[in-house]
Amino acid sequence: MAASVRFAEIALPLPVDQVFSYSIPENLLDTALPGRRVSVAFTNRRMTGVITALSDTCPVPRYRPLSDVLDSDAVLDASLLELTRWIGRYYLCPWGEAIKAALPAGMLSESEQIVSRDEPCPPECMDRLRRAAPRQAELLAQVPEQGAVTLSILRRRTRIRQPFAALRGLEAKGLVTISIGDTSTGPGIRYETWVELVPPMEEADRIVTRLIPRAPRQASCINLLARHGGRLTTEQLRHLGRIERDVVRRMEKKGLVSLREVETVRDPYRDAELPEPVKVDPTAEQAEALRTIHGAIGQGAFKSLLLYGVTGSGKTHVYVKSIEKTLAAGRSAIVLVPELALTPQAVRQFRAHFGDLVTVLHSGLSPGERYDSWRRTRAGDYRIVVGARSAVFAPLSDLGLIVIDEEHEPSYKQFDDPPLYHARDVAVVRARTVNAVTVMGSATPSLETYTNTQTGKFECSRLTERVDRRPLPGVRIVDMREERRLGRFSIFSAPLADRIKDRLARQEQIILFLNRRGFSPFVQCYDCGLSVSCPHCSVTMTYHADSLFMRCHYCDHRDQAPEVCPKCRSQSIGYRGVGTQRVEEELKERFPDARIVRMDMDTTSRKGSHQDIFHRVLNREADILLGTQMVAKGFDFPNVTLVGVISADTSLNLPDFRASERTFQLLTQVAGRTGRGKLGGEVIVQTYSQGHHSVASAQAHDYESFYAREITDRKALGYPPFGRMVGILFQGERDEYVMREARRFAELMRKQPGGLNILGPAPPVIARVRNQYRWQIIARSCHSGRLRDAVRQSRLQWERAADSRRVHLKVDVDPVGLV
Repeated sequence: MAASVRFAEIALPLPVDQVFSYSIPENLLDTALPGRRVSVAFTNRRMTGVITALSDTCPVPRYRPLSDVLDSDAVLDASLLELTRWIGRYYLCPWGEAIKAALPAGMLSESEQIVSRDEPCPPECMDRLRRAAPRQAELLAQVPEQGAVTLSILRRRTRIRQPFAALRGLEAKGLVTISIGDTSTGPGIRYETWVELVPPMEEADRIVTRLIPRAPRQASCINLLARHGGRLTTEQLRHLGRIERDVVRRMEKKGLVSLREVETVRDPYRDAELPEPVKVDPTAEQAEALRTIHGAIGQGAFKSLLLYGVTGSGKTHVYVKSIEKTLAAGRSAIVLVPELALTPQAVRQFRAHFGDLVTVLHSGLSPGERYDSWRRTRAGDYRIVVGARSAVFAPLSDLGLIVIDEEHEPSYKQFDDPPLYHARDVAVVRARTVNAVTVMGSATPSLETYTNTQTGKFECSRLTERVDRRPLPGVRIVDMREERRLGRFSIFSAPLADRIKDRLARQEQIILFLNRRGFSPFVQCYDCGLSVSCPHCSVTMTYHADSLFMRCHYCDHRDQAPEVCPKCRSQSIGYRGVGTQRVEEELKERFPDARIVRMDMDTTSRKGSHQDIFHRVLNREADILLGTQMVAKGFDFPNVTLVGVISADTSLNLPDFRASERTFQLLTQVAGRTGRGKLGGEVIVQTYSQGHHSVASAQAHDYESFYAREITDRKALGYPPFGRMVGILFQGERDEYVMREARRFAELMRKQPGGLNILGPAPPVIARVRNQYRWQIIARSCHSGRLRDAVRQSRLQWERAADSRRVHLKVDVDPVGLV
């Protein structure tokens, strides 16, 4: 090996916990630097990875050269590269997958594998294939005859996670051809073409008169340009006058117009109306909190602080003043919000104060919008980034402040694809790396965070009163058992129905909360008791009245609601339980003149829908906002004077050690959406669990008593924050394989040192999702490092066995739920 050869260690977005060494060609030595993306050949495909380090040696005797360097600057600076490395180690995921999570979608794409076939498959051949190789038959059926399909589409259509072996079998039989497309480098910069009038404006009329007889489209274009200051984009010309690009090109040749390509920024909030910022003096409690925060910012010191304030106490004002201090110190800030639904309100608030220094980063943006925001943030054009979970990776230089609003929310935890990180904890680690301040705001802090303030790990500033000393809303608990005893079986108790009628008459607004979407959670036969279940998941189908279909909320399987029972053929089919659609229908029947807006997963799937609903309620174009947990978080609507909780028992009855905490937080937070203006507010909570301590504490707005009761139970059982947990989920197509591999993993775990407590394996509450059987292990220990080491070692041993390939494993460090 020549001494002059240099190597790059490259992290690839693969489920393999290692980096890969590639030699650096001589012509790329000056550009192949850590943090930059590169294109490399990997097995039979071309992939995009990120250089993590350079080396003079290679750990393997045979190596390939990297193909190209894709960036002139690092996409991840040294601190973000180290942060992703920490995420990989702590959350037990490959470094490449952590890096992928930190970059906009598409920036680490692999080349698309394309599957095609030229000849149809005879029916007898397809029949043999279905019997001998059903996976191959399923895949082949999705490849169009004399056509092609990408591998990602095949995966989505068939839900086969690892189709390579089956596709190679089809290729060996001559039934398909597999080829490799070009590597995608992600979304690019968007440009607009501006058309500018060349002759002086005063000559426009003369030119139009000359052009009308022989070139009326050109005359129309000159006219439009003259009326709009002499310049328009090609898109504007097409929209205003149906002037196409070929007309503009001919005019350019005549010297009538000039064309200029201008970079444009894709910003979905660009045209949002902003309120005038109101200057208010901080309260004594706000001023005390700001002294602590400003002191740390001024010193350039790392600090983590819990801003523990009741709903409506002005936590946002503290955030704004803290950001002002951060900018004055020459540093930048991130503001995390727990839900995409809250982004329009947050952008409106912070842009009102800081204007064009604010941008947005979250997964709800289009790839182009997210790329523009990320790219211009990295260039220094923005100094404040607002967004949901993934905004914690914003490429800001000189980061000085990270705000985590509603820090207790479980939505800060990644649930689906690795890394399964918690944005709050990642924010604290990132702040420590760059000596920044972390401010975590909540009226109902997570037990872990509040315990950290008791042990001195975090500081705590309290806001015990609402702004202008407004009272907290009164909370009335309605015992639905008593309603039934009185013969009232409506969704709405008598007190809630009366209050809704009263608020509508007074032209005040109402929020109704039910954490269950759809019309009816299950469809049941009254004669034999059969509940219609999803054929792919171990859950009942939810009936949706708007489409007249049943839907599975886990795999999205859809089917028509049965007219007769599939089992006993009875026609006594009933729709049981209550979802947001059913509440909406009854509201329309009882209050036909009310303007109702529903906010749940079914109404917010369209891009921009969160923003539309927010503005309708804010502008008083809706009387009732009905929704799931989206409506319980952070909204500030001054005209809302009534909050109704349709059922407080939905989250309380979950088999999860955090169920009481979730219920208390949801009830307290949704109660806080009312009484934020001068009109006061009231809350009605309907429940069958009136005596439960989480309901009673929420009624009294008493976090301290709830914490004292709940923390005692947690300590006795060794649950967080007194113990650490790792959830290990096994999934596969055959239940016996999944069970066997889960048991084998559990035995490996029990052989590890450190006195671990291993629970399971056992099927979780939902034992099958998308035809994947599931088994779960919960590993517990009072020592986080030992626990993660034990899982890491057990996984390495487990993966050496061939049968482990039949089963997909997902590791969740510090799970926020066990359901």
